[in-house]
Amino acid sequence: MFEAHIYAESSHTETAQGNRSVKLNTPASCWHTLYQCNVRYWVTSGKRQSRDQLFLYVEFRHRDNSHNYKLIELPGTHISIDQVQEIICRSPLGLQLDPLKTEQWCQSF
Repeated sequence: MFEAHIYAESSHTETAQGNRSVKLNTPASCWHTLYQCNVRYWVTSGKRQSRDQLFLYVEFRHRDNSHNYKLIELPGTHISIDQVQEIICRSPLGLQLDPLKTEQWCQSF
């Protein structure tokens, strides 16, 4: 039996280019090339001085297993998953980040 699927032009284009938009307020993980471990992140919208913008939170663990995050403010109201992951990979997260504890914590989700 043959089964046909019809895709909308926009969804096909987004998938082909890998330009999927980030779902706001939804935690996710990505590989941080500098620390060689996964980190958790989420994006939320807000305002700064009456301008709409996005706030990117990147979570990780310290050597003493305490929890920390880095806030990165992003201009605009839309961003792709690929753009978020590129920003995270370029961002230093601190000397106290423990890659092993952060990876274990990320894998627990």
